[in-house]
Amino acid sequence: MASQLLRSTFQQTKKLLGCGSYIKHQRVGIRKQWMSQLPKSDASHVPPAFLSAENKWLSLQFDQNQKNYPYVWLRDNCKCSKCYHEVASQRLLQFVDLDIDVEAKSMHVSESGKDIFINWSDGHEGFYPLSFLEGEHFPAFSDPLRQVKQELWGSELQGQIPTFQFSDILTKDEDLFAWLTALHTKGFAVIENAEREVGQIHKVADRVAYLKRTYYGDTFQVTVKLDPNNIAWTGTGIDFHSDLCALYNQPGMQMLHCIKQSSSGGSNILADTFKIIPELQKEEPDVYNTLKNTLFEFTDIGTEFNDFNFRSSKPAFSYDYEGHLRQVSIHFGRHHSMNVPADKVYDVYKALKVFFHYLHKKENMVEYKMSEGDIMCMDNRRLVHGRAEYKVNPSVEGVQRHLEGGYVDWDELNSFYRVLLERFTK
Repeated sequence: MASQLLRSTFQQTKKLLGCGSYIKHQRVGIRKQWMSQLPKSDASHVPPAFLSAENKWLSLQFDQNQKNYPYVWLRDNCKCSKCYHEVASQRLLQFVDLDIDVEAKSMHVSESGKDIFINWSDGHEGFYPLSFLEGEHFPAFSDPLRQVKQELWGSELQGQIPTFQFSDILTKDEDLFAWLTALHTKGFAVIENAEREVGQIHKVADRVAYLKRTYYGDTFQVTVKLDPNNIAWTGTGIDFHSDLCALYNQPGMQMLHCIKQSSSGGSNILADTFKIIPELQKEEPDVYNTLKNTLFEFTDIGTEFNDFNFRSSKPAFSYDYEGHLRQVSIHFGRHHSMNVPADKVYDVYKALKVFFHYLHKKENMVEYKMSEGDIMCMDNRRLVHGRAEYKVNPSVEGVQRHLEGGYVDWDELNSFYRVLLERFTK
């Protein structure tokens, strides 16, 4: 499955991102707006280009696509050594020194035909590689991850969970890339055959970035404890939930490594809320609006390395600036309050009851019991998960079920995924 996912991902990303740096060999066209006269040797290497004094922009014609670059943006993005630090990939031009009313006086092209130079009204000569300009556009959404589409799922994922080998994740960038792709598209993957000892999720995290330290530490050990401050440290069943809702920004991706599995019980259930919530919005709009607009106060209070008291107030469904689902916050094992009048409390409970009914529909969930050596990886802001009850035999000494858990945030995962995208789509 990993190799199939990798091949399809390569095809997708090459199609979406592999625009290349091809430039049509045409002479520079003369337009009504004035432009610099370019030597024929230069003009044969550049796309049609002209400066528009009226619109205050540079226009370039790449194939059949005309791109316009406003003067102020060009001046701000000059790539000469005085304005730009190439190694650090950062501007040197101070914003306070930028003239936003700057005018272009003239332009010319390098002998190689690969760069454009513009003489500005502030006395500076700007330097702009055509390869840089071709990759920029307005509106500007240059993040390649915007092209990676989520694949929503229900019970059809049962038996089709993306699966990878631990040794391959540690040694092969291709498999690491496919694993990250599975997390971005499906939000769920399993890594098999890790050593049955603590420290293995550290190794996975180190391949992309580092573990997120929380008030439970870099990692946490899920075993039955005599004095638990979390019901995860018991054998009781746990309903669907997101981890650490008491944080405004919940950890991005959770890993659970099965070091020792119980002889009976202890399987996990998972559901893709990004599939379910649009269905809820369409079929139960009042329920959807209640959960979207009600502020819940999530709390986490206890003692681990030190005393802690975390609280956050947020709705069950959170959206980003563009209206896309960003984070689902469901955890009712902890005490929580609702920011509603007393006469509205029943409405909120009714809405929650309907939502959990959707989560527990057979067509919306998968069940997976980890084998020893498995590392279950899931998007903690998209998926909700739960656990079946398992029994501890009091006559048996020692730990009877042991998981090690940890988190990696999406900023770090996204960062290295972009690195691999660039590496594999060159």
